[in-house]
Amino acid sequence: MNSQGQSLDLPPSDRQIALRQGEAQLSSVFETIPDGIIILNAVGQIVAANRAAEDLLRLDQNHLADRTYNDVTWAISTVDGQPFPEDELPFARVVRTGQPVYGVEHTVRLDDGTRAILSVNASPLFDAAGQITHVVAALCNITDRKQAEEAYRQQLQAQSAHAVAEAKQMQAAFLADVSAVLSSSLEYAQTLQRAADLAVPYFADWCSIDLLNPDNSISRVAVAHCDPAQVERAWAVTQRFPRRLEQDFGIARVIQTGQPQLVPEITDQMMAAAVKDPDYLAALRQFGLKSCIVMPLQARDRGLGSISFIFAESDRRYAASDLALAHDLAQRIAMAIDNAGLYQAAQQSRQLAEAAADRTARLQSVTAALSEVLSPQQLVDVIVEQSKAALDADAAIVALVTPDQKQLEIVKAEGYDMGADLIAAWQRFAIDAPAPLAEAVRTGQPVWLGSPDERAERYPHLADYYSRYDFSAWLSLPLAAEGRTVGGISLSFRQLRPLSQADRDFILALSRQCAQAILRVQLYEAERLARTEAERANRVKDEFLAILSHELRSPLNPILGWSQLLQTHKLTDAQTKKALHTIERNAKLQTQLIDDLLDIAKILRGKLHLDHSPIDLAPVIDAALETVKTAALAKSIVLNPVLAGSGKVHGDAARLQQIIWNLLSNAIKFTPQGGLVEVRLEQINDQAQITVTDTGKGIHPDFLPHLFQSFRQEDVSITRQYGGLGLGLAIVRHLVEAHGGTISASSPGEGLGATFTVRLPTVKTLSQMAPVSPAVPPQLNLAGLRVLAVDDDPDASELVAVMLTQYGAEVVSVTSADEALVALGTYQPHVLISDIGMPGMDGYTLIKQVRALPPEQGGQVPAIALTAYTREADQQQALASGYQRHFSKPFEIEPLVNAVLDLATA
Repeated sequence: MNSQGQSLDLPPSDRQIALRQGEAQLSSVFETIPDGIIILNAVGQIVAANRAAEDLLRLDQNHLADRTYNDVTWAISTVDGQPFPEDELPFARVVRTGQPVYGVEHTVRLDDGTRAILSVNASPLFDAAGQITHVVAALCNITDRKQAEEAYRQQLQAQSAHAVAEAKQMQAAFLADVSAVLSSSLEYAQTLQRAADLAVPYFADWCSIDLLNPDNSISRVAVAHCDPAQVERAWAVTQRFPRRLEQDFGIARVIQTGQPQLVPEITDQMMAAAVKDPDYLAALRQFGLKSCIVMPLQARDRGLGSISFIFAESDRRYAASDLALAHDLAQRIAMAIDNAGLYQAAQQSRQLAEAAADRTARLQSVTAALSEVLSPQQLVDVIVEQSKAALDADAAIVALVTPDQKQLEIVKAEGYDMGADLIAAWQRFAIDAPAPLAEAVRTGQPVWLGSPDERAERYPHLADYYSRYDFSAWLSLPLAAEGRTVGGISLSFRQLRPLSQADRDFILALSRQCAQAILRVQLYEAERLARTEAERANRVKDEFLAILSHELRSPLNPILGWSQLLQTHKLTDAQTKKALHTIERNAKLQTQLIDDLLDIAKILRGKLHLDHSPIDLAPVIDAALETVKTAALAKSIVLNPVLAGSGKVHGDAARLQQIIWNLLSNAIKFTPQGGLVEVRLEQINDQAQITVTDTGKGIHPDFLPHLFQSFRQEDVSITRQYGGLGLGLAIVRHLVEAHGGTISASSPGEGLGATFTVRLPTVKTLSQMAPVSPAVPPQLNLAGLRVLAVDDDPDASELVAVMLTQYGAEVVSVTSADEALVALGTYQPHVLISDIGMPGMDGYTLIKQVRALPPEQGGQVPAIALTAYTREADQQQALASGYQRHFSKPFEIEPLVNAVLDLATA
């Protein structure tokens, strides 16, 4: 039987000899082996042990023979002192598996109380049947080695702990420095650069910080490296190849995902796969990147950006253990960025609040200043002063829209050195001019020109004007309020700070305040002028009524006086003739006063009617001269006509004669005894010019602007020398303008006479027209004609009857419309003359009823309306009702006789 339990095939004697020899050899080997050897039987009892085992276990053979492999006195445990599982002891494992075990380490308690650490190898011994009969265990005392190893381990652990402590101390110092830097300022741009500088070279060869902008673009805010030249190269690459959030690698990916990226080894293949731009890839290769960590910067669940740590020339590499420090550093930087953002937001809010309060105070100051002025000039002064102060402008212009809404007029300019040429060019300019201020007024929108380049691009034609000043920014605003644009203000700045939306809103509010102030002052000024005009009109009205009363009553006095004297029948023939002449003259004077009133009423209502035809002015002037000749002779005034002739004018002959007669009458009226009045007619270009010059009292310069106004007289006192209503020249002006002409007056001064000049356009196309022969007036004879006169005023009715009877007519007079209808049944007149305003039935109703009668009962009798209703509308109504003619009271006898003759013989 060998040590493996195998039989040797030998003869019996030889086997015995060999067995004894083998046992001797085995015993010798068994005893000389330095390791302890014990042999256990199949149940675990120790059956043999060598000397080394006895020495190791501190037991002799006798004591060992009583022990088993798991004797409790040995208190077998693991090396670290834990109970050793019994089925895992070397003997148990060999018996269980039939396989040898090696290097099982455990401790045993020796009889002297000490513990020894053993390394056990165990192998089974088999019998012929293959059953385990014994287990041989080799015991090696490794206590000293283990203790040395433990001492070394503890030494290493102590060294490692010291290194870790030093590393932690360095990390703590590094993080403390970073925290100190981050907390030293809330201006995070410079702070982040200092933090990145601290990471190099302690934790990286390169450190960069990138932030995410509100528009999702990425901005690099810090780059750190030991070599400043390398930093410049890095910034150049950053500017050339900016990061974009949509990129799927590196910084962009970390910001998108919020997850850190650790690349222990950066390979060229990795870079080529991530960077598609060959130029960008070539630029990155120059930096020799070896390893990197990219950490997200996050605060309050919000991505702020990223921080990158890179190893390059130092040949170091990052590992997972470096993520903790990178994470800690990223957290601190993210918190600093967030705090800085919160601080900036708070600062901005405070600044916005202060700016809003300042704007409100400025607006209140402007409003208060604007509310204190009432005159237009004071207002624009305040607008310029307050606008410049409120906006820190260096110059300002205010322009107002002209009344025709077509131009802008500069009413105030401050801060500009404007020469005479600029003033002439820009004092007034069209509202549609290609200029900033005109554009602002025209569109109702502000025009912001933030730089000379922008101004030159939009308004290149104004380069010469702008080159005169050193301004760098311009602002033009419409002055609009209550739906009206009243003007604009232009402000110029040598340095314009950036304007926020709140600033722009403030500026627009300021312009609205100024516009409202302008509207208020304009309304106040208009009200003041209207009040002044109303007061003047009331004064003029009172003066006019006083004059009217005087002028109307004055002719009545001689009329009534001479009429009463005539009734006494005590006047001589000469006195009677004088009485009749005086009555006629004053009646005509009163008629002229009434005609003037009616004419001015027609003019004011726009009802003045002109019968236009080609007119030669020389005969018209001659007729007017004939009319005033008597008045001139009465004052020994020389009338000097100089009629060189002119082209014909297109107009109303009667009204043209009225113009010239009025001017001549005025000249005679204001020229003293023995004076001179000259009337001149001449052709000036394509106009006929009539000039009336006198040597009379002249016109005071202050009164010249009011000369052609209605009811205006230079002297309205009760001691005035000259009478009249003050309507003549107003009527003349309107008549001249109605003919498309102009009239002007001039005077060297009081006592030096006056000149009136009328210019009328001539008709060029009538040169070949045949002259019109004057009509020969018919002989006025009404013999054989029957006239029915109707008037509720007996005096008026009798006057008509007497006048017509003198021309041979047969007249029947009645005093009402009813009487007229009755008379028509028995009396068949050739002409019906009726008043309009009558009690019971008026003249309109009368003629309608007459026209309803059959012809044999007078239904077609020609009719004349003779009435004091003299308006154009009255005339139209009379003709529409059925009358053929309309005459105004008082009337001239000959025109009425002519009308009767025309109608009766038609």
